[in-house]
Amino acid sequence: MSRSLVETRRPPPPRARPRARVLSRASTSSVVARVERLGNPHAIDDDSIAHDVRYESDVFQCDGRAAYSTFRSSTTTRERRDLRELERAASARAVGPSAYVVRWSASFVPAKTRALYDLALNWPFGELEIEKRDILDKIGETSRFTYRALFRVLARAVREKKMRIPIAKIEGVSELTFDDDGKLTRHVERLTLVREMNAGRVRNKRIARDVLEYLDAWKPPGMSLERWDEIVEDKVDVYAVPGMRQLDVDGLEEDFADGGRVEDATALLGFFTLIILAFGFGFGSWYLARAHQQLELVRALDAALDA
Repeated sequence: MSRSLVETRRPPPPRARPRARVLSRASTSSVVARVERLGNPHAIDDDSIAHDVRYESDVFQCDGRAAYSTFRSSTTTRERRDLRELERAASARAVGPSAYVVRWSASFVPAKTRALYDLALNWPFGELEIEKRDILDKIGETSRFTYRALFRVLARAVREKKMRIPIAKIEGVSELTFDDDGKLTRHVERLTLVREMNAGRVRNKRIARDVLEYLDAWKPPGMSLERWDEIVEDKVDVYAVPGMRQLDVDGLEEDFADGGRVEDATALLGFFTLIILAFGFGFGSWYLARAHQQLELVRALDAALDA
């Protein structure tokens, strides 16, 4: 009786992945991890940028590693220098083998709130609890100044030892695309508030001013402020926001002329009394004059009250 021989075939060994591709993916993951850690989609080293990289945002475009590196370096430096108490956060999600979507935010104390923030930091009646809060939930509300809001903010600071500081918060989405060598080839960036302004959904001039202050830090090196302002105004519908035109003046709303805010006079008297009792007549008079002249403090108070 003969035995039949059955040939046993083993499956072929798995094909080894190219070492270069494995390394490039590891390099890409490292770059994205750094972006998340620093909260900044511009936090990419020159060695990780392709020579033919393309950058595109709502207001600026450039091509080539030299131009992109100069822009991102300048932007990072200006943000740290000009945006007070800057805080960043970012999260990334892979949408392909070499593509990521980064959602990020940048929060800072805007120029129009700095006087109020300085007052809170130097409060003369002991420690004051400072509550920072963005006002993005007020995006569709028309903002205006009232002395009643001013009085209530400072009265709360005296009674409860708390002051709410409205801060700016800018949110954006960046799409990062890498090549097979792990080099960045494309960076597309959009600001959420620019989209909302261009769609006519922003009614709050404080938020509109926050956007403009943030975009000031994005001015490319070598470009004049005048030219940059022209570009921003061309790309962002700033004047669709109530109160943002050059002839718009804070405090001159229709209900003021109609007597609808006469009650502010009572609050104003209380505000004068509070300041004088708190700081003394000399300092109180000086502070009120300064706040009236510069308007840095008063423009933020409605937002501080409602935030």
